[in-house]
Amino acid sequence: MATNTNQAALEQEIKSLQSYAAEYSEQYGLLSEQLKFMEAAKAEARSSIEALEALVATEGEAAVLLPLGGGVTVKATLHDTKNTLVGIGAGVSVEKSTEEAIAFLKDRITEMDASGKRLTESLGKLSEQMRAVEQRMQEIYASVQQ
Repeated sequence: MATNTNQAALEQEIKSLQSYAAEYSEQYGLLSEQLKFMEAAKAEARSSIEALEALVATEGEAAVLLPLGGGVTVKATLHDTKNTLVGIGAGVSVEKSTEEAIAFLKDRITEMDASGKRLTESLGKLSEQMRAVEQRMQEIYASVQQ
């Protein structure tokens, strides 16, 4: 009788562990995607900084290639290389000097680095939890097979 009760408890624990494993795996995937998105956003910000720094080096007007979409690009001339429009979130853009825009992007990269570090730490903790669940499941399977 005790064996049936023990077996039922082990089966319940396995179901619970499987549920935890699935949840941890899903969370891990979501956090990994966030980290990839953040890395892409940082690369885009660095690219924008390089372009803005090149504009600062020009005096007056600057010739640029302007992508219109659909693989179409036109030659254009920037008449004002001293000011830029910067998206600050929620679809809002503000005008800043090019130097201020560069500083803003560098600050944004710093914030993303900090967030990326937190995400990486969370991924590490999830990995530990996933290993612990897997180890416990292996212990249960080993004890059942004996």
